[in-house]
Amino acid sequence: MTDLGGADALSLIRYFGNGSYLRYGYMGFEGCSPIGKYPDRTHLDPPADPAYYSLENLNITVDIVRVAPDAPGWSEDDGARETMSLEEAVDILNENVAAYYTKISQGKLRMRFLEGIEFALEGVGSPQDVEEQHMRVTGLRDCRGDAGQSQQCSYGALGGINRLLLTDVTADTGGFAYNGSAQFGLVSLRKANMEVLVHEIGHGWMQWPHSYAEVLWKPNGPDGDVDAPNSYSNALDFMSGLALWPVPGWHQDMPSTLAINRYAAGWIDPEEVALHLNDNATYTLRPPRQGGHQFLVISSGRTGAFTTLEVLDERNLVYIEDVPKVFDPKAPGGERRYRYQGVFVSRYDQSTGTGAQARFGPALYDTRNPDYETDVGWGRDDHSVIPDGEARDIGGGVRVEVSRNGDGSYTVAVTGGRVASFAPWCNVIWFAPGEYDTGCALDVSG
Repeated sequence: MTDLGGADALSLIRYFGNGSYLRYGYMGFEGCSPIGKYPDRTHLDPPADPAYYSLENLNITVDIVRVAPDAPGWSEDDGARETMSLEEAVDILNENVAAYYTKISQGKLRMRFLEGIEFALEGVGSPQDVEEQHMRVTGLRDCRGDAGQSQQCSYGALGGINRLLLTDVTADTGGFAYNGSAQFGLVSLRKANMEVLVHEIGHGWMQWPHSYAEVLWKPNGPDGDVDAPNSYSNALDFMSGLALWPVPGWHQDMPSTLAINRYAAGWIDPEEVALHLNDNATYTLRPPRQGGHQFLVISSGRTGAFTTLEVLDERNLVYIEDVPKVFDPKAPGGERRYRYQGVFVSRYDQSTGTGAQARFGPALYDTRNPDYETDVGWGRDDHSVIPDGEARDIGGGVRVEVSRNGDGSYTVAVTGGRVASFAPWCNVIWFAPGEYDTGCALDVSG
């Protein structure tokens, strides 16, 4: 018989044997850089605690690199440069990004951005020059000459120094983060591109993966070629993409990330997690940050793999798409608007690894839709959202029915067993048609 936890109900969702929290991986403990929080350790050491970045104080130093107008290699660069000062950039980050993380962590994370240094990019000034010079001017390591071939100067060496670098190239609208360091275009602050900033910080400091439906998709329509899953297809989590295009504005009421991320960060306490241990049971799930049970866990029968159910966060109107786009044979024209309210069903699978190899995302999609291979990847499927009064089969004969209560909570009735089984999403592979988090894909065509 499957062990559903026994006296230790949280055993299903623990990763460390001695930890209170499920973790996605090494929390930035990779690379060869000294760690600011633990100066006597390097990133090759195992984690010192399960809340390395996500609890208590997190100070991130902000630097700005100024790039010559004629520097080569910057995509779509027209020579324009952002003139925002370092002081102004830090104030914006504290007033908006840090404040948002304080809110969604319920004060358990105290993020603070600090003024660092400004420097002019030397040499030809290409994007490839940035990391090496940033390491040197911050005093981390000089990687010029033969030293650049050392492991200490390899990719990820900046990790864990808790620094965020802003480039002044106006065309540099993206961003990336890795192991306690990040780089963004300063233009993201001028344009108030909040979602990009909190998303990348979620990767780089919280170690959260993308959350998306791991279904091979056809981006160019039903008659197009099959491509790797779209890691920005989950419109219910900023660790995917809340909208097809970024929504500008410092929206403090932007929906929070999903419950499993907040639990992994230590922001949801163990007593706020419900675990399904009986064949039939009823639970009350509360909205984010309102106490009570924040999510429900149902075993898959495999270690490290389970289904979660949670109440979705309130959604700012700017993040609501008011255009019919979801397959529904009962709706006029066969399509209806996306649902943003209800109980969200997601699957987590850590059986093939942690970190980027863990699978996390919407559990269900509407198999009645003949164009699901296109629609799921474009985020035009909300079958994982169970609205008031509806029910879903979630695997292994387990059925879930939900009803909304007057206080915004939901009553969730689970029947049909204790184990909602699902097959492992895939075996880990090291290459695929396209690059995406897990290196795996759920091929549902066979």
